[in-house]
Amino acid sequence: MNLKNEWRDSLNSTVRPVIVGSFGPPTLACIRSWGRQGFSVGMVCIVSKKDPRPASKYLTEFVPIPPEKLYTPDGIQIINEFLKRFHATGIICVAESIACWLNDHRQVFPDEMAMWLPTNEAIKNLISKQTQIENARKIGFNVLPTYLINKNSESSDYIPQKHFPLCLRPDDPAMVAPAFKVHLVYSHGEMKRYIQSLKKISRPVIAQPLMNLPNLVVHGARTNSGDTIGLQAFLVERKFEGVTLTIRPISLEKDFLDKCAEFTSHFNVTGNYHFEFLIDKKNDSIYFLELNNRLGGTTAKVLACGYDEPLLLLQSYSVLPTSAETSKQNQASDNKQPLADVTVSSKQALLKYFYYTIKGGLTPLDYPSETNLIRLAKTIYGFFRYRDDVFMLRDIKGSMALYFGNLKSNV
Repeated sequence: MNLKNEWRDSLNSTVRPVIVGSFGPPTLACIRSWGRQGFSVGMVCIVSKKDPRPASKYLTEFVPIPPEKLYTPDGIQIINEFLKRFHATGIICVAESIACWLNDHRQVFPDEMAMWLPTNEAIKNLISKQTQIENARKIGFNVLPTYLINKNSESSDYIPQKHFPLCLRPDDPAMVAPAFKVHLVYSHGEMKRYIQSLKKISRPVIAQPLMNLPNLVVHGARTNSGDTIGLQAFLVERKFEGVTLTIRPISLEKDFLDKCAEFTSHFNVTGNYHFEFLIDKKNDSIYFLELNNRLGGTTAKVLACGYDEPLLLLQSYSVLPTSAETSKQNQASDNKQPLADVTVSSKQALLKYFYYTIKGGLTPLDYPSETNLIRLAKTIYGFFRYRDDVFMLRDIKGSMALYFGNLKSNV
C-alpha cells in the first residue's frame, strides 16, 4: 500500500496539465478532475473584459489571453511563456481550430512538453459532416434522409414535402458565411431564400428532416495505441436551443458500441470524443448525427454523473495507466463505481428555459413538444431534483466564479 501511495505522489508531482479555452463548464470540469487527482493545473483562459475569470480551489495558475490574440504570433508567445513558467507537462484545448493552431506551432513550445491533442490530419478528416455521414452508412449506422444543398438551390426541388421542416447544417462551418450552426426551413421556397442569402457556400449545406426525438450521446476515448476505452451512453431527454438540457446514463448493446469503436478507428481518432445520435424507442432505431473529437457541452454534465472524461483524456495519451475495468465496464471513474442513477442539468439553463417558456420564446428545436404548463411544472421539478453540472460543495470557489461570471457577461 505504501508503494502505491509513493507512486501516486510521484505521479502527482510530475503531471502538470494546461488547458486552453474559455472559462466554462467543460474547462472547469477538467480543472476539477485533474485537481482532485492532486495534479497542478494551469489554464490559458480566453477572456474578454466581460467574460468570467477562472477560479477554483483546484486551479493552480492561469494566464489570460484576449480573443483578438488568438491565431497570432503574440498569442503563441503568451501561451509559450506560460507553459515554460508553469513547467507544463502537456497541453489540451477545447476547440478544434485552436488545436490545429497549437499543433502548427509545436516547434515553438518546450521540447519536454507533450501535445495531448488529435493530429491536424485527424481533425480535418472529421470536419466534413458529409464524409462522416457516408462512413456512418458504410459501418451500418442508421442515417436520416440527407440532402446536399448548393448555392444553386434549384437542384433541391426533388426533396419530398413530407421531409419538411428541414434542419440545415453546414458541412464545414468554415465554408459558409455568415456562419451558422443549425437553421430550420419549412418549405422549398423558404430554403431557397435562406440559401441565396448566404454570401459564401464553398461546400454543400446538409439538409435532414427535423425529428421530434431525444438525443443519445455516446462518450468514449481512443488511446494513441488504438484501444477504445470508456464507452458510455447517455440519454438526453430534454433539449433547449438545440443542445442538451438534461442527461442521464443508460446502457446500450455491445454491438452498437462496437460500431462506435469501429467508426473512431476508421478516422484514426485519438483522445476523448462524443457521438451525437437521435433515438426512436418506438421503432427501436438510432440515427447517426455526428462525431466530435473534443471536449463539449456535455463534459461537465457527464462528470456530474460520475463519468470522468478529463481523466479518460489523460489515459488516452498514456499520461495515466488504463485498466481492464475502464474498458470492460465502459466507465472511467477513478474508483470504478457504477455511474450515478441521476439526471443532470444546469440550473442556470433551467431558469433561462423557464423564462423563454413564459415569454413564448421556445422553438421546434426545444424538445420535447409539450404544453407550457407541463414545461413549467417539469422545469420547477428539475430545478430542485436534478443534479447541477457546475455546483460542487468541495469547490464553492469555482461554482461561484462561473455562476457570477455568466451573470456579469449577460448584463
